[in-house]
Amino acid sequence: MAIRDFHDLIRLLEEHPEWRADLRRLLLTEELLRLPERVAHLEELLTRLAEQVQALAEAQRRTEERLEALTARVDALARRVDELAEAQKRTEERVEQLARRVDELAEAQKRTEERVEQLAEAQRRTEERVEVLARRVDELAEAQRRTEERVEQLAEAQRRTEEQVARLTLRVDQLSLQVGHLSNLLGGAVEDDADDILRFVLRQKGFRLLQEPRTVDLDGEVDVLAQAEDPAGRPVWVVVEAKVRLRRREVLAWVRRLGEASFREALQEEGVRGPVLAYAYGIRVYRDAEEVAQAEGVGLLDGRGERLAPRERWLE
Repeated sequence: MAIRDFHDLIRLLEEHPEWRADLRRLLLTEELLRLPERVAHLEELLTRLAEQVQALAEAQRRTEERLEALTARVDALARRVDELAEAQKRTEERVEQLARRVDELAEAQKRTEERVEQLAEAQRRTEERVEVLARRVDELAEAQRRTEERVEQLAEAQRRTEEQVARLTLRVDQLSLQVGHLSNLLGGAVEDDADDILRFVLRQKGFRLLQEPRTVDLDGEVDVLAQAEDPAGRPVWVVVEAKVRLRRREVLAWVRRLGEASFREALQEEGVRGPVLAYAYGIRVYRDAEEVAQAEGVGLLDGRGERLAPRERWLE
């Protein structure tokens, strides 16, 4: 494949497009090779600017107050156009800098006429892209003139959104009712489990029930209250707070209630005298709950029985 003159070289490059990239890498500097990419980045920035202008158009509303807001946004758009003009000026300065770099490269590579031609072609494409950017500015102005139509579309979309929100609100209310119902059912099941576990633990420890465990309302519900006799024949009272999940904060809240004067008085009104054993029951007991319970002298119960024995408390 002989190359007799420059035209043969051009013909071969047209027949083999894949050779062009290799030729460009040989002829052009990294800076010039990245020139289209930078110009493309500039186009992307201007595209984002167009999107912001369209978002400004969509922000106009159905009322006079919205129209006043639109006027303010139009002023803001004018400022953005000024900024765009300034950015365009900087782009032109950058193009001039690139032109100077091209001249420097031509001076450094003046022995190769083919390379000079390639640099001239790259410069021409750059100027064409600058013209494209100028047309994009004109398109932004045209987009502003379509603002009223966009406002109407936005109003219709807002109406549909309000209808959807209303339907979702109704659905959330229905789900809230269902969740509340399930919580009530689960709460009763936890109290039954606590009752069964307490009976099992008391028998295991050699206690005898003097009164059947019951649920009482003492300025906040006590899930289980029972009177028993310890192995030495001494009567004691047992109070249990039952939760599905027993964590540190639930144990601390239970300890605070046990220390409140109003709660102690309410227990006394139920006939509670003498020592009290306070338990907290949980279907799932977390480690931090056990640490707090041990420090505060509160017993812990779970599905397998007594996890931590309580210290006796006195109401006086």
